[in-house]
Amino acid sequence: MNSISALLVVKDSNLRRHLAGVLEKNSVLQFESCAYAQEALQILHTRPFQIVYADLELDDMSGIDLTQQVKQHFPAIHILIGSSVGTAQDVISVMQAGASDFIIDPMEIELIENAFEKSARDILKQQASNSIHPVKTKSFITQDDALLGVLDMARKVAPSTATILVTGESGTGKELLASFIHANSNRASEPYVAINCAALPEQLAEGELFGHEKGAFTGAISRKIGKFEGAGKGTLVLDEITEMALPLQAKLLRALQEREIVRLGNNRPIAIDARVVAISNQNLKRAVKSNAFREDLFYRLNVIPLTIPPLRERKNDIPLLADYFFKRFCSRNAKAMQGISDQAMDVLVRQPWPGNVRELENSIERGVLIGSGEELLPEHLIVEASFAESSRQPSLTAGMTVREMEKELIINTLTEVGENRTHAAKMLGISIRTLRNKLNEYREEMDMSVE
Repeated sequence: MNSISALLVVKDSNLRRHLAGVLEKNSVLQFESCAYAQEALQILHTRPFQIVYADLELDDMSGIDLTQQVKQHFPAIHILIGSSVGTAQDVISVMQAGASDFIIDPMEIELIENAFEKSARDILKQQASNSIHPVKTKSFITQDDALLGVLDMARKVAPSTATILVTGESGTGKELLASFIHANSNRASEPYVAINCAALPEQLAEGELFGHEKGAFTGAISRKIGKFEGAGKGTLVLDEITEMALPLQAKLLRALQEREIVRLGNNRPIAIDARVVAISNQNLKRAVKSNAFREDLFYRLNVIPLTIPPLRERKNDIPLLADYFFKRFCSRNAKAMQGISDQAMDVLVRQPWPGNVRELENSIERGVLIGSGEELLPEHLIVEASFAESSRQPSLTAGMTVREMEKELIINTLTEVGENRTHAAKMLGISIRTLRNKLNEYREEMDMSVE
């Protein structure tokens, strides 16, 4: 039977001994303990755990804050929170933060055993499911020639050891392409480690990437393995690479050139074998010119450049993606809708999608959630700024009357939404009845001009 590792974050030594005594009876569980949340986070970054038990109130952080941080970095970990003085609101807050259970009396043996046994069963069940049904790699949904060309190139270079630079606008699927490269490489069975450079505090970034030794700086209570070492022979993805501070860029350059890193607090170089995929939604050449990015690092990363075209340049993918997202969200939310109406699809195809595939996905999800009936209709698509921006702006000329301006605005808006009056009325901030009356007036004017 597989063993399950648990970390107990308990400030009271008596309670710590009590929990240890209860859990020692369970042959499946192996556990460690500590008294502080920060210490727990350090331990979690160095060794894998499947369950974390924490006091609701710790000396350096609340159990709720700890839950949020653990879930952010280790979403698969089961978190149990315990407190004999917790309120109903505490329970709600803990569960909303991502905890699996709340133990209302940590001294009650039966409650402890039941909570840990339930988490252990869930973990073992998941492990068995994963061994029978391996996780499928996400794939691109496209029929666009340009994107298909990028995918073909990615597939060809994936088995190499070359560093790859993936660029494109936000929401195009850059990290998806990075995982596609990993899945098609000889490293597919090795770790896939992704880190967002923009989310790294500058003072902690070096330790996150290269690791540190115990005592390397204040708060370094144990050795930490950095992302380069953690990736092993797999793939290390550096997202938003342009947000990396210049001093750290120099150290990254050396790591890529020498294929070795040095942990903080240690002088011994450590060989690395991970393949690096860098990601950016910025123009790196422009960043180099503005001295925000090192030119030598740019050329070191830009061995194999791959750029994902924006969604507005591959309009023929919009119906494919919209239908895929529609079916997925209908299934997920138990919706009986049968499809996307032609009018709604026309609205979708007309949009510029500055947020690209991510924005389209969010729009379809909202539409499914608020929609009813057999089809997704234009009025189910919530209007956002990008929806309201007309590709043909009303032309303001000297001498134009307010009525003429009003007429052009209404006609342009109707054209933009595929003549859907309900949607147009919402965008214009008027009732459907007012819109109908205005259109009747314009029609009568046209009839009179013909006579």
